[in-house]
Amino acid sequence: MKFSSIIFATALLVISSVNALDCSPENTEIYSEELDYSSTLQDMIDEASRTKKPVVYLNPGLFTLDPVKPIVLRKGVSLKGDPYQPSILSVKDKNTTGTIEVYQDNQAWAIQDIVFENVNIQVQENTNEDETAILGNLFFNGQRGSIIARYGEKLYIDGNVFLRDEAHAGHYTLPTYNTTNTGVLLQTQKNTVVSNNIFGMDLRKMENLVPYVSQQLRAPLRNLKFIHECLKRNLDDEQGYLASGLQLYATNDITIKENILNATFPDTKPISQDHAISVVGSNQTYITENFIAGWQIADFGGAVRFTSAVKYFNICRYTLISYAITSFILQVDGYVISNYLANTGVMMYAAVHADYKQVSNIVVHKNFLYRFLGKEVAVPEELDGWLYEGVTFFDFYTARLNYTVRPPIWNSSVPISPWGWHIVVSDNKFGATKGVDPNVISLGNLDPTEGYFDRKNCYVTEPLVAGSKNAEVVPLLWRQTYEQGKFSKNGGKIPMKLVHHTDDDLNDQIPAQLRNLKIPEFWKAFTLKNDTVPMLSPDTPCYKSS
Repeated sequence: MKFSSIIFATALLVISSVNALDCSPENTEIYSEELDYSSTLQDMIDEASRTKKPVVYLNPGLFTLDPVKPIVLRKGVSLKGDPYQPSILSVKDKNTTGTIEVYQDNQAWAIQDIVFENVNIQVQENTNEDETAILGNLFFNGQRGSIIARYGEKLYIDGNVFLRDEAHAGHYTLPTYNTTNTGVLLQTQKNTVVSNNIFGMDLRKMENLVPYVSQQLRAPLRNLKFIHECLKRNLDDEQGYLASGLQLYATNDITIKENILNATFPDTKPISQDHAISVVGSNQTYITENFIAGWQIADFGGAVRFTSAVKYFNICRYTLISYAITSFILQVDGYVISNYLANTGVMMYAAVHADYKQVSNIVVHKNFLYRFLGKEVAVPEELDGWLYEGVTFFDFYTARLNYTVRPPIWNSSVPISPWGWHIVVSDNKFGATKGVDPNVISLGNLDPTEGYFDRKNCYVTEPLVAGSKNAEVVPLLWRQTYEQGKFSKNGGKIPMKLVHHTDDDLNDQIPAQLRNLKIPEFWKAFTLKNDTVPMLSPDTPCYKSS
């Protein structure tokens, strides 16, 4: 009872802090003029660094920066916005991007409670002895990434809101490191936490989120509401045009937890998307307790994509080559646990263009996968099943016979992969809306001895093949092998039972600290597919035949 009271009081605090707006003229007139602030802000930072004052405080107001001349956050200086009204850093030309640069000599800094409108933060190479933090900010647009951090560590990104409108949407079907469009971009970064953030939003439904998000988000949500309702700054309602929420390249020990990654506006609108979370050539990635919706499982999105390291040593700093080697070699130790995945999936790929192809020790455990889109996002027949199931492994390199044949082999003759090791998929729940087939687990061309798939992966709605023995157990699709002439009631193909589930208890395959995590209640704030599809509770029990 005491615990429930604390939650209720926290929710009331968040709601009251967001709703309590004063749109009176004395509070809004200060935003009527855009003040050229580049020289002023840099002088304030330089003076604070010289006199060893730890924080530069921004007044409420609208301040424009020169996009050609980045603001440098000097040694010993943090930046903090006004706690009650928005401190907005912007640029005059919304087709350009201003930048706050944090150099390596600045340690234990923070950037907090600021609105960045077409302004991003770039954190340069560092070896922080203390944690650094980007907290409670609101980001509109942000070029390749609203936060870009490279060759650093001990960065804490918490309680921020990342928005992007259609005018600043990505235009690449397959974004690369240099052409991506994301909220957070981490390259050769380690020991970093990204938590309690919102990536993408429909402003018409902002109030729906408020009861379910953490207290840390009250400041950016209040600032968003003030800008939207008091300042009337002509914001588009649809603010989810992120190709990705997060992009990770050659990272080590990154935790991504309790975030909302939302691209539903509406769910059937095709946009250039990559993946909600894209993990490339990285070690020790912990993705837990997130809500991810709208990154369509086809074509070409997905909730989480793990892929082996690509050929981009040309962007590495040779001074960091020893760290780069440990990070680039393998895609290993990825944990996707207790997430709500709405029409999205978990993908594990050995990249065809990779220097190092190994994809190993990936654990997918206790997630809730809810499919609500069907044929409207169907993939070409030759790709169906290989790349776009609820949980998917596929080795592109081997499917091209060591990159000597193009296009890849898409039929059951594809060779068995030598590069996928120790893939664990345990205790996940799969469901689908009426008229849509639920997803299966696609092993692709994985060596079956390298996979651990238990019977606790179950359907919570009508199974793919209702009425059969163990119908509630999610079937395994291997090497694109289907039952001949057999289809589901919705016309879907049925995997052939060539690969068996394990009867072993896989609990010991899950790190002890990740075994008992709960899926947060973020899902309660959403209704999908143009407000026509209600969400399912992740506590829905496994399907039982009547």
